[in-house]
Amino acid sequence: MTLEWSSSTHKRLFLLRSIPNSLRGVLGKAWQQHYEELYEPEADGAASLQDALDKILKLFQNHNRTLSHLRYVWIALILVSAVEPTVRYYQPNSSIPGETFNRIAFWLLETLEELLSSKMRFTQVSSEKEATVIVDVCRLLTETKEIASFQVLPEALDVYSSAIKTLDYNQSLEALSDILDDCLEGYAIFPGSYGRRELFDWWLLEVVPASWYLFPPSSIYLVNELANEKSIALHQMDKLEKISSAIWSIILIKSLRKEMSIRQKFSSTYDFFSNKIELNVKLEDSKL
Repeated sequence: MTLEWSSSTHKRLFLLRSIPNSLRGVLGKAWQQHYEELYEPEADGAASLQDALDKILKLFQNHNRTLSHLRYVWIALILVSAVEPTVRYYQPNSSIPGETFNRIAFWLLETLEELLSSKMRFTQVSSEKEATVIVDVCRLLTETKEIASFQVLPEALDVYSSAIKTLDYNQSLEALSDILDDCLEGYAIFPGSYGRRELFDWWLLEVVPASWYLFPPSSIYLVNELANEKSIALHQMDKLEKISSAIWSIILIKSLRKEMSIRQKFSSTYDFFSNKIELNVKLEDSKL
């Protein structure tokens, strides 16, 4: 297995230090423990991987519901990027990876734009759109031919259908848990037991902190036996970086417009009172 870096480790350390203390504490505890589910010889059965994942994901719910949802979907998009090489290996011409990634990315940008513009509730904005997307991707999965009879490809494809389900707030937590199960304990990213702890650490120390801020991770996790491994990693990171940049552009532009609007209102109010004071002064002077 390998981790291809798109930037220095300073980014990862900065994000780990910047996240809330409660989340950082849970991540630290999860990192120190050993899990039978990850085939670690040091595991004594005292720690449950599912419990650790549940605690981390539920911490995202302690804040704004809309932001929690965006973070869940962003985690799903990162994991979809890590799973794509598996599908490409067995089905090089499959339209599912690109179709799903683009739909989720478009949903993130469009929903964020609508939310910041209209202040509508998150589920109200997305419910009809997300239902259409789920139907379309499920159709793609159903129409996919020559699916291998073993576990790898079906679980990789299952990640895509679960990723689409995260667009529905009410399904997002369960769908994200299914994705993590397919990746960490299943064969969606690679078969066998070797390297699962490394994959978990990547998710724990890079994906989770980065997702808190809707940033891409510092690296993308890939199996190092892949042909053109470095170019694949760069391509996947480039896509995530572009979406993250677009997300933050929307946020910053909306924030700037809001600030300018407040300043204009303040300026108008100031001008109103200034003119009124000036008029009163003139009136008082005329009485003298």
